[in-house]
Amino acid sequence: MKRRLRNKAFLLPKGALLLFVACILTACDKHTVYHAFRPLPPEGWKQEDTLFYDVAVPDSQTYYKLSVEIRHKSDYPYQNLNLTIGCEGPENSQLPTDTLRLTLSDEKGKWKGKGWGGLYLADFPAGSIRIGRPGNYRFKITHAFAVPSLSGISDVGIRLEPTD
Repeated sequence: MKRRLRNKAFLLPKGALLLFVACILTACDKHTVYHAFRPLPPEGWKQEDTLFYDVAVPDSQTYYKLSVEIRHKSDYPYQNLNLTIGCEGPENSQLPTDTLRLTLSDEKGKWKGKGWGGLYLADFPAGSIRIGRPGNYRFKITHAFAVPSLSGISDVGIRLEPTD
């Protein structure tokens, strides 16, 4: 009986270690070049405030898929979110600026993103881009609403990954 208890006590830490390693290996995404969020102040996102994302792009022979991710609260007062996104390349070369109209809820007010407890995450494709050459790029995002301060948005993120 004592021998069985010792074996179970020995196997429990081994099982926990294997589970931890499995979680780490499945959590790694080898295709994502960049993924980061920028927090916004609780009092609101001012129209003149620009969010910056500095990205080191390793390969210029690849098309990249750009996604924008929005974390918002359940008290966000609008159905949509309009964003302007631009990019500056090495030596201040400019890529075209684009305006995105993101739909965060349906007509009945049901949030399209995933979430619970009053915080939701919605992911939106923002198109494909081809980077002219490897280097450091700066993506810039501003909101394009005609309000001085936009409340209810907690974070804005971008994800850049090669297309398959």
